[in-house]
Amino acid sequence: MQRRLILLVLSLLGATAASGSDADLEKQRGAFRDAWIEAERGDWRAVQPRLDELEGYPLLPDLEAVYFRATVKQQPNANIERFLATNETLWIAPSLRLRWINSLAQRNDWQRFLEVYRSHYADAGNTRLDCVATEAMAQTGDAGGFAREARRLWLVGISQPKECDSVFSRLRETGQLTDDLVLQRLDLALEAEQFGLAAYLARQLDDAQRQRVKRWQRMRDRAETELATPKPLRGADRDPALVIYGLDRLARNEPDIAAQLLPHYAAANIVDNAEQQRLERKIALWSARKYLPAGLERVHQLDESAVDDDICVAWTRAALRSSAWHETLAAIDAMSAEEAGDSAWLYWRARALAKTGEPEAAAAIFERLAAERGYHSFLAADRLDLPYNFGHKPAAADDAVIDALEQRPDIVRARELFAVGLDSAGRVEWQRAVARLDRDTRAQAAIMAHRWGWHSRAIATGSANGLIDDLDIRFPAPYLDLYQSLSPRANIAISWAYGITRSESLFMRDVSSPAGAIGLMQLMPATGASTARQINLRYSGSGSLTDPQVNIALGTTYLGKMLARFDGNQVLATAAYNAGPKRVERWLPEDLAMPADIWVETIPFRETRGYVKRVMAAETVFLWRLNGTVSRLSLRMPMVAPAAGSDAVARR
Repeated sequence: MQRRLILLVLSLLGATAASGSDADLEKQRGAFRDAWIEAERGDWRAVQPRLDELEGYPLLPDLEAVYFRATVKQQPNANIERFLATNETLWIAPSLRLRWINSLAQRNDWQRFLEVYRSHYADAGNTRLDCVATEAMAQTGDAGGFAREARRLWLVGISQPKECDSVFSRLRETGQLTDDLVLQRLDLALEAEQFGLAAYLARQLDDAQRQRVKRWQRMRDRAETELATPKPLRGADRDPALVIYGLDRLARNEPDIAAQLLPHYAAANIVDNAEQQRLERKIALWSARKYLPAGLERVHQLDESAVDDDICVAWTRAALRSSAWHETLAAIDAMSAEEAGDSAWLYWRARALAKTGEPEAAAAIFERLAAERGYHSFLAADRLDLPYNFGHKPAAADDAVIDALEQRPDIVRARELFAVGLDSAGRVEWQRAVARLDRDTRAQAAIMAHRWGWHSRAIATGSANGLIDDLDIRFPAPYLDLYQSLSPRANIAISWAYGITRSESLFMRDVSSPAGAIGLMQLMPATGASTARQINLRYSGSGSLTDPQVNIALGTTYLGKMLARFDGNQVLATAAYNAGPKRVERWLPEDLAMPADIWVETIPFRETRGYVKRVMAAETVFLWRLNGTVSRLSLRMPMVAPAAGSDAVARR
């Protein structure tokens, strides 16, 4: 069976597309989906009846790969080697090879393991495999290689994978793990704030090192208490590295306290001049970022050489938060030309000029911004009551180029992976395919992907290759029937739901975030489960979130809840969808009601700040695209009221 399978697949490698009609192609796709499930289970007998129907189908090699991956422990090495040699660029090849090399280690086939490792993983940064390879060196008699790699793996400031345990045990048993090496790693662990590892290492040394680790742990947990002493420090407490570590933590977390303590340690010559200046800059930076009353003053006290764009941006936002318009202008003036030319700072320069008696200069900047499309451009147009410039320019399709693209084997494979529901694999193959094209052809590939309904690839590829003004491509409306049905039930605008979805996932139904959010509207599984219970929607775990109907139903419902929680304020609800409602409540003004544009610009989280701007601008475009109407962005951004219990006073 294996020989027949391999010969069959090799005969199909040159195929560029399934033969026959569209109906035949759809049948092959259905057969592939069914066969894929069986191959993933390692049941080739169940796959075999479908092979005749799949003859000529471009994804047949993928079927063999997933079968080999499922049965790798039972496969002769020759089968895996032959397949990988012929299908090196297949999207599934890396996972098959990884499964194979792991099986080689489990079988103690150390020589073959090292051959594969040195060919494909030696410089890949896979620490787990590096550890196994080091053990393999010992097992095959390469004492020099073992000693070199074991030392490298040891001298890091973080805990290593369990696969390193045998390596370190062997290093100790052979007398190569000296106290000096342990001390070096302890120093690295302290530097990396890995105090659990540091404590473990200190137990292998003397009591002085154990006490040293305890002092660092105390400094991490209560730096203010450890540093707040009126008496001169003596002995170990004078350790400059420890003191600077504590002051560094306070500078970020409690800048006011750090500002009080720093002069004492500078006067005691524990903190030298260079460190003092660095800490003063950090204290000023975080004072401004946290909008502390002393923030602006501390920025002014900095040496001119310490004032870079990071300081200027924090300075600008701190000034905005206080409605200090002359300060705002001074901060923007201090920026580099490149930073000051960003649309955000052009907008705020204009706002500040208008507030400080220079309306004509402000109007000139607003007019310049209003000629573009985007968050600050829409707000600038609102300031002058100018029409929005959506700048929609349909991209010119070259059908001859697109026809040629559709015949390319790599493009065909990407399309078929998308068509059968292996979206993430399709994205990998697409990225590799378009990387081989010139810029103009990549733009045509974006138009082609848009025609297929593969919107994430159309948006990403088009935006990267000059198609920034084709709003059909950049702001599509997939799943329109679902949004039209489900958004009104949640009492939210369809255009807003689209703005959220585009910003969250670029319309990728299967995508997952590093935090664990899933699907079109990027819901956390716990949020999905609780929201499903509230609306009596059947929910079968996190896998349900890749179903567009379920995801949109839950996402729009949750978005509607955020809108209700924040009394219909769309800006706050958008921020809450990204950062969580409790954080947004903490970010509300303490006393005075605040203009929404200032509140958005001074959101403490960079990710949320950009997210709100992106969603609000996208909704403006979607409103125009869906309804042909223009809704002023500023009308959807009411004043942000203080937290509950505060006296609401409008800040003008």
